[in-house]
Amino acid sequence: MAAGIAASAAAGAHHSSEPHFDHDNPITVEGVVTELRFVNPHAYVYFDVMADDGSIQDWRCELSAATSLRRRGWTGETFQPGQHIELTGSPARREDHVCYMSNFRLDGGPEYARNAELEDGIVTTGYLDTNGFARAAFLDNGQPNLTGPWITLSFGMGMSRGFRDPSEPTEAGLAAREGYEMAFDDPILRCHVYNVINGWNHDRHVNDIYQSDDKITLQYGFMDFVRTVRLDMDAHPADIAPSAGGHSIGWWEDDVLVVDTIGFEQGVLGHRDGTAHSNQMHLVERFRVDSDEQVLVRDYTLEDPLFLANIIRGQDFMAMSDVPYEPYACAELSGENNIRPE
Repeated sequence: MAAGIAASAAAGAHHSSEPHFDHDNPITVEGVVTELRFVNPHAYVYFDVMADDGSIQDWRCELSAATSLRRRGWTGETFQPGQHIELTGSPARREDHVCYMSNFRLDGGPEYARNAELEDGIVTTGYLDTNGFARAAFLDNGQPNLTGPWITLSFGMGMSRGFRDPSEPTEAGLAAREGYEMAFDDPILRCHVYNVINGWNHDRHVNDIYQSDDKITLQYGFMDFVRTVRLDMDAHPADIAPSAGGHSIGWWEDDVLVVDTIGFEQGVLGHRDGTAHSNQMHLVERFRVDSDEQVLVRDYTLEDPLFLANIIRGQDFMAMSDVPYEPYACAELSGENNIRPE
């Protein structure tokens, strides 16, 4: 059994993983694969490493999200038990024998990067080529057609379409985020969508929209979160049970779907710095299809008089997806590395 741990060349910056992994002290690890957990929000490869004293150490290293990897040709069989693996990565900050994988090599073959497009896989861009694509502008019931799988144009490297105003917390808002540490308090670590604005775009998972006469369902690709927009109500009920998604009513203004949402539970607006929203948050979204570009545009206005001193306005974009929505099926495998030390 080949094995070992050694220092490696300096790794690139990985800002979102910085709280969990020490990228300034990269390592090289060799061992034998025992399992691949091909899940979201991060897949993990498990392998046995022989230590200098001859003992066997159980290791696991974090990969990207299974949904993202699948678009690059990866599958649940990319790593097979018994294969020899050599990888470079960054050690976990609070747990031994855990790392962030940057590059890997199997059975002495070619080296691949963490997000490589695998040669033998089926690689998809995520975006449907709409050149010559005929999409019905309206459904049989007369509603503008928002249905189908959509993938963001407003999140990730090179994704620059859209904007969101910065937040200006009130004194109460500053107090609400006091003591927040992303490494331990990020709602995503609890398989939580963290808020309905960011969750719609997060990590380029495929969303889906379903329409009927009296409701519209927004199926988020991130965390399997579902919102129901009631079209048969003129006002919100008085006895809303607070929730992450709140209570949404909607109506059509010409070809624009207007969604009004209240009844949120207190939550997180910014999962990096812990900027919070209160249960007084009021969100108004306007969804429309740009027929020229065949993109779904969402404009929104967010108000929270308790935690925010300003009104936040934003806009994001979705393109038709060339792959369907698939369940996210969150399985958080980070273990002790994401648990706050006593």
